[in-house]
Amino acid sequence: MYRTKVSFRLYTSIVALFLIVVAFTSNDDYKQIRIPLGNESGVPLYKQDIFYFVNGFDVDEKGYYYFLGGENAILACFKGNELVYRKKYDELKANQINILDDKLYLFDFKDEKNNLFVLNKADGSIIDSYKNILKNRVNSFLFMDTGLIIEMFDNKKKIDMSTQMEFAMFDLTGKFIKQVGNRYDLPKVMYPNEFEVNATQFIGKWNNNFVYWDYDIDNKLYRFTLRNKECKLIGTANIDKKFFGKPFYGNPIEHKKLRNGNIYILSQDGNDAVITVLPLKVLFKAQ
Repeated sequence: MYRTKVSFRLYTSIVALFLIVVAFTSNDDYKQIRIPLGNESGVPLYKQDIFYFVNGFDVDEKGYYYFLGGENAILACFKGNELVYRKKYDELKANQINILDDKLYLFDFKDEKNNLFVLNKADGSIIDSYKNILKNRVNSFLFMDTGLIIEMFDNKKKIDMSTQMEFAMFDLTGKFIKQVGNRYDLPKVMYPNEFEVNATQFIGKWNNNFVYWDYDIDNKLYRFTLRNKECKLIGTANIDKKFFGKPFYGNPIEHKKLRNGNIYILSQDGNDAVITVLPLKVLFKAQ
């Protein structure tokens, strides 16, 4: 009787472990799209010595890819690897972008301008611009859902290495909404201090659960985790870093987007931009 209980407990533990961890997921389950790099007809970029920068990346609900890059800002839209349109700008610098419905949003804090632009997703034309939406010097920013979260110097004293950083949320017309506790405006339980220390990135929500990414430097793995609203781990998938290619320089958060039930990872392979499409229902099979 005792052996039966032990065996049953061991069996249930193994099953539970299987449900929690999906390790070394097969690369055969995912597709990749390759688009040549280039400021004339390919993915726009900025080169600095051996470093390649693509500032903005997003995907819309129809699967169109949008890139913003170049020393002088260029927006390019692709369907698969076919160019749909490209547009150059004198009014703004290349930076992160965010798509919501039929609009594309861009925040340009270069030279401390702090201007928010609204573009027509269909052709890249500028619909609106909101100038100098804050006076503070910006350290970083992130578009989240229908808002813009800006990490800024608090301006309470002379700017130096000891100056405190604060996070503030603005709406997509540049109006201040509230001060928030972290770069993702997540409850503290969903983004504890160790996540910040370990550079864990929150990618987005899926099926009312929370999806995160971090890098296992010892094993050179991209690790994707799925957590419930109590931050309990309910799924993990590990994929070899080599599968994705070389990361672009700039803002790594911008190169990972959760859209359409997929995670889209932008990276580089030689003279090509590579988009890896990870369906979440495949990535977290047990869920």
